[in-house]
Amino acid sequence: MFKKKSVLVSSLLVVAMSFNMISFNSFAEEVPDEENATIAPDEENAAIDSDDEAAAITSDEEDATIDSDDEAAVTTSDEEDTTIVPAEESEVTYVLPEASEEETEVFPEEPVVAEESADPGYKVTFALLEDWGDGYNAGVTIENTSDRVIEDWKLSMAYDAPDFTTIWNGVVESHENGVFVINNCGWNQDIPVGGSVFFGFSVGAAFNGEPTDFKNLNAKTDTQEEDYTVTYEVIADWGTGFTGQVTITNNTDKTIEDWGLEFDFANEITQIWNGIIEQHENGRYVVKNAVYNQNIPAGESVSFGFNVVAPWDNPDVTVDSSAQINDYVLTKYSEEAEALILAIYGRVINAVNGSSIEGAVVRLREGKDNQEGDFIAEAVSTENGDVQFAVKEGDYTAEVSIDGFITGYFNVTAVEQEKVEPVVMAISPVLPEGQYRIVLTWNPTPRDLDSHLDIYGEDGGKVASVSYRKTELSSNGEVVATLDVDNTSGLGPETITIDIDNEYFKGKTLKYVAYNFSGNPVIAESGATVNVYKGSVLVDTFEVPTSGSGNAWYVFDIDADGVHEVNELIQYSHG
Repeated sequence: MFKKKSVLVSSLLVVAMSFNMISFNSFAEEVPDEENATIAPDEENAAIDSDDEAAAITSDEEDATIDSDDEAAVTTSDEEDTTIVPAEESEVTYVLPEASEEETEVFPEEPVVAEESADPGYKVTFALLEDWGDGYNAGVTIENTSDRVIEDWKLSMAYDAPDFTTIWNGVVESHENGVFVINNCGWNQDIPVGGSVFFGFSVGAAFNGEPTDFKNLNAKTDTQEEDYTVTYEVIADWGTGFTGQVTITNNTDKTIEDWGLEFDFANEITQIWNGIIEQHENGRYVVKNAVYNQNIPAGESVSFGFNVVAPWDNPDVTVDSSAQINDYVLTKYSEEAEALILAIYGRVINAVNGSSIEGAVVRLREGKDNQEGDFIAEAVSTENGDVQFAVKEGDYTAEVSIDGFITGYFNVTAVEQEKVEPVVMAISPVLPEGQYRIVLTWNPTPRDLDSHLDIYGEDGGKVASVSYRKTELSSNGEVVATLDVDNTSGLGPETITIDIDNEYFKGKTLKYVAYNFSGNPVIAESGATVNVYKGSVLVDTFEVPTSGSGNAWYVFDIDADGVHEVNELIQYSHG
């Protein structure tokens, strides 16, 4: 449980200079009764004489005075003088308390709020969520304080921190020279009026202070005039009204994203389609895209139409179908549309007992079966074994490692955020050199795939089996094979461990089959994967065929010479 200390918000001092108002906030820690905290340029009160007038706010005890060239505000405390003199620019000063000996974590009652200057239309809040000494979780909230939707947000921030070990609800686009650029995930790209978005991240190092200098990089900008063409035509005119159509053509080789068009027009638009009137004032219109046509691909066009109709109850108002749209400006949010951001959600577990593994490092590489080269993202599994990545569409290889376990590799595919299913990343503890471990995982359906290890003698006849029917095989008082985990609710794992060096297996062949106990859907649609480990290494990985028929997947044989791939669907009798 986090220990919190209260934060005392000091008085808001207002200094009026001519007709302008300058305000600033100073935040300071609440101090014990025996002492008072003073923020001042020197030990005594600072004063600037006023030639015109002075305003004083006093308490029952002593006075503290602030004078400006035009007026002075005087503030007193109940005990000693506390004088606050504004510098040339407003600054925010944080005074953190000294923790008592038994306290290891200190969190402010309210998170630090960092805002851009001059009412940018949004507010950024940073919060330290969890701190365990050599690492922490933190979050950033972007609140829309404007009267317009913030579209396609992208936030930069100066932050003295190493690369994040994981991030959720956002994508690290770059980290250079102490500046992080965080992009939206597509599904959370817009912030409605009065709404907010949140992204969180983990850092594998001691907390070193909050980020500063937040900027929304995707503020609207004007498109260069030569990059687009706007045409307008009247397509119907019935005297008391008409229909107009505006077409915007992208003349560049890049997508124009989240377009908006500003223009002057002498008529009152009474109905619009394929666009939204965002603002209309003094004959100036701002029309933004509809949800379904927000991007203009290279070399292509979008159109929106509208009606102008004279009011039936006011014959003095007329319409002018000859009026043109003038002084138009196309706005955009970026020159090139970002690829759709999808998700990968993994769960790291112990293949022997199915328990979650916390602290495993999961590294992501582009492409299937890619076990070498640079990785594009890294995350550390949570207490529940969970890791999550926001990535572009495609196939990836996840590398999972932690001390005491064999490094595992898992092929994963990015999916839409609302369709995320966890990919079970079952890794095996290191084995003695003479032992095999077979680990089966699959999709949420079918719910129950069963591992069957059938042992055949030198004459070809079956002499023993290991499965849910018989989970342990012994010889001369020694356990030679076990079904470690039997999963019946989807995803897996099903795990079998074999002491292949035991005298019992000499001259024998071991046949491994994954049987579809549930029956539906067919095993070809199960997405099943089998990893085979021996000693301290991953020997091989097999993926179920997606074509063929049968109720089981005959994966491989094992004998004294090693693992021999079969990889075909069969009709299997498990009796």
